[in-house]
Amino acid sequence: MKKNKFKLKKIISKDIEIGLKKIGLKNTKNLFITSNLKSISKIRLPKKDKLDILLKSIKKTMGKNYTIFSPSATLNYCNKDFVFDIKNTASFEMGPFAEFIRLQKNSIRSMHPFWSICGIGKNAKLLKNVSRHSYAHGSPWSKMLELDATQLNLGVHPSKAVTLVHHIETISGVPYRFNKEFTCKILVNNKIRTESFYLSVFFKNHNIKKRIKLNEHFFTEMKKRKKLKYYKNKSGLEMWSFKMKDFFNIASRYFDKNIFNYLEYKPNLSFQKKL
Repeated sequence: MKKNKFKLKKIISKDIEIGLKKIGLKNTKNLFITSNLKSISKIRLPKKDKLDILLKSIKKTMGKNYTIFSPSATLNYCNKDFVFDIKNTASFEMGPFAEFIRLQKNSIRSMHPFWSICGIGKNAKLLKNVSRHSYAHGSPWSKMLELDATQLNLGVHPSKAVTLVHHIETISGVPYRFNKEFTCKILVNNKIRTESFYLSVFFKNHNIKKRIKLNEHFFTEMKKRKKLKYYKNKSGLEMWSFKMKDFFNIASRYFDKNIFNYLEYKPNLSFQKKL
């Protein structure tokens, strides 16, 4: 039984590593990962073993001096009275792999009660000094761009998981969002403090509707320009990778041409005339 388990682990590891190399991640130094691992749920190994294999395979492919970033958001706590504990507050709906990374021994988490990022490795310490705004300049998103990080999507198409677009919306100054201040309780050095944090949110009651196909137009362009890499391994796990700067540059041009391109149609923002 142990021999079979060991053999299966070895096969899965090799399968994952082949895929990671196929999408250009060999010796990549800075990586942001988002995932949905349903496709490998039927592999007959404990969940912890599968997560461990995946993380080890990614580290091995990246080589020395790697940095891995992962989402650890808790948007479920918006407008709720709670204490954000940077070490112990679990992420919400970010997936088991994101939680697995958050719980790594040397993981570092950015300070934001709603949209935090975790990191392990060489450059993870930059998360200790970030903006109080979830998406603005100085946020983890802008810092990952400065590092020329690559995004890896496992089991979820990038068009459905690319939070970087909200950083672009924020710095583009889209008129259908505003910066909302939240007064939050945070645990610092075993003491509860009350501080302000900021999140870019939609205006209410102005018929604002996201594109039905959401971010597909960006990735159609990415694919056309050969900036999006894809591979499906033998286990059925789909992998996509792209440079975050490439997405930033392509999506930014869309916002320059049409600031409402993220929406299904231009909303009625007549309230602005009253300002």
